[in-house]
Amino acid sequence: MTTSRISVSSPIVSAVLPDGDQLELIRSDKNSTLLLRWSGGRASTCREFQLGRRRFTPVKIGDALPSEIRLATGVSDYKSAAKLFNSIAGVFQSMCGLERNNAEMATCFAFATHFAECRDPAPRAILTGTDTWDVLQFLSLLGCFCRHAIPAALFEPAGHWNLPAGCSPTFVISGPIRFSARLRFLDATQCHGFGMARSGRIVNRPFSAVILESDRELDCAVPNTFCRINATPQIRPPLLDTKALGKIAGDFQPQLLMYRLKNRSRVASATFDPGSLSGATRALASVLGSCFPDSAELQMRVVRLLEPRDEERRLDHARCESAVVLEALLIACHEGRASAHVGGIAELANGILDLRGDGYSLKARRVGSILRSFSLAQRRDSRGYGFLLSTECKQRIHQLARSLDVPFFRGQIDKCDMCKKLSADPL
Repeated sequence: MTTSRISVSSPIVSAVLPDGDQLELIRSDKNSTLLLRWSGGRASTCREFQLGRRRFTPVKIGDALPSEIRLATGVSDYKSAAKLFNSIAGVFQSMCGLERNNAEMATCFAFATHFAECRDPAPRAILTGTDTWDVLQFLSLLGCFCRHAIPAALFEPAGHWNLPAGCSPTFVISGPIRFSARLRFLDATQCHGFGMARSGRIVNRPFSAVILESDRELDCAVPNTFCRINATPQIRPPLLDTKALGKIAGDFQPQLLMYRLKNRSRVASATFDPGSLSGATRALASVLGSCFPDSAELQMRVVRLLEPRDEERRLDHARCESAVVLEALLIACHEGRASAHVGGIAELANGILDLRGDGYSLKARRVGSILRSFSLAQRRDSRGYGFLLSTECKQRIHQLARSLDVPFFRGQIDKCDMCKKLSADPL
């Protein structure tokens, strides 16, 4: 046999072939696996698949994959995206007693895990609740719907660098230790092109992850690209056992696999852009909404779920030091001043803070530092550091103020021509 005819064996979990066919690892019984091939809208199974000199084989359970991983046993019809979505949300409500919005957010996250490698940012979720046991019950149930869920009580990133090809698991992390380190790791590996350096190379896996929040003091450090789910039950839920969880996974994993196979290419190329949201919340909504390329109703449901969070983010931005200084600059612009100085802007900013009762004031030195970050070309004269309020400078101030959503752009103060123009233009 010549070297050119030798097959290169490639154990895989998932692969998209050049002709668009898809290969997926499925479980044939407790400890053995097969490959499911999706071609021309039809599914078939095989023990291996040959493509040129490359031979695809199924990864073995317990070898490169932990035995706890959730795998579908095949595919089954899900009727419609809306029906599947509502069925999963209904399970979260009935089995864990979740409030409706939290049940729907959990459902959005579960769907997104089945397309983790397709879009940025990869799905991440933080769970909270009044009782740890209730949250752990919910974690167990959530794993029944996520793609390739792997429970990890003692999660260490170094132990998951060498996962097999095509493996984009969902780590369900319940351990309370080193929360801050895990948070940094999950944040750093959320987008393609950014990863963790190890042994002279950059490791980047588009995996999904859900983590039980254990450090309330770090709540403000959780990125806005993370789903937030409150697992506090609204009713007394039933106790979940291994048999019940196995049945739920057995019913839904084949439907979710079918959904992935039918929709992966469209999700990967989707252009859903919720323009009514902004910043990281907009990015999260785009990822979640793109999972439903044929359902405008589900996409709008995603937007409605995230609108309260976006409003909180806008309010936080509007009250930050930079936004207050920008609001003071806008006042100076609207008063028709020809120039502005640090001391005068500090006086205006502190007047705003006093009227709002925010309980703090800004020193002129701090205001000067913020102004320098705006690149307004300050110069020193007899009145201290300042700058001319030229037309170009006023335009920059208005653009910066709009980006932080200061109250001027919420109709609280009469708008000038620049304000009106910016309000009319899309972000």
